Amino acid sequence: MKSSITIDKAMNPYGDCILAYEMNGETLPRDHGFPVRLIVPGYSAVRNVKWVSKVELSKYEAEGPWQRGLNYKTLPPSVTDAKSVDIEKMPSMMVGSIFSGITNLDFGKHIDASTAKSYKAGDSIMVKAGGWAWAGGGRNIVRVDLTGDNGETWTTAEIQQGGDQKFGRAWAWVFWSCELPATIQDDGTVHVHSKALDHAFNVQPEHCRHTWNIRGLGNNSWHSKHMKVN
Repeated sequence: MKSSITIDKAMNPYGDCILAYEMNGETLPRDHGFPVRLIVPGYSAVRNVKWVSKVELSKYEAEGPWQRGLNYKTLPPSVTDAKSVDIEKMPSMMVGSIFSGITNLDFGKHIDASTAKSYKAGDSIMVKAGGWAWAGGGRNIVRVDLTGDNGETWTTAEIQQGGDQKFGRAWAWVFWSCELPATIQDDGTVHVHSKALDHAFNVQPEHCRHTWNIRGLGNNSWHSKHMKVN
């Protein structure tokens, strides 16, 4: 497996690229890339090469499917057959986009499974959500918004961890929590969606219809999680 990054990123003193041989003060585990792994903060995971055996300076991108091939190239929505375009002219995925995820969803204050049964479709119920957010290129996450009524109203989450990263060098996830109202659907569930905003004011789109591609790459639309109420 071969992959490339630009010399500007590799040598930038603020880019924080490293060749790692330890993790948390211990020898790098095999699953994480022993004996050496390249860490390229803010870039797509494929650029963070595991099991490094060689580093080479070159005028050209690495050969192979992971850099020049179809594996990490986002084609236009109009393309339904990859053989109909010149893959060489398509840029490879490098800097990550912006993402968020809801990892837990539960009833809010003063509500439990027994009291929730008294609610019916169309009612609003308080729920508590928690999750993560991240933006590529070191862009800081400045806000995470959630909705429980399909975008009619929004509640801003509280960033609990990771919000104090250096400006432009926010390589790690942030973790957030939020209590918000959610409307009970006809099937007795609530649907909660999250979207993050970074310091360049990039924001996750509502859906992936306009970014659809035949490889299914780069989908960063709102994240959704459903919970059964009654």
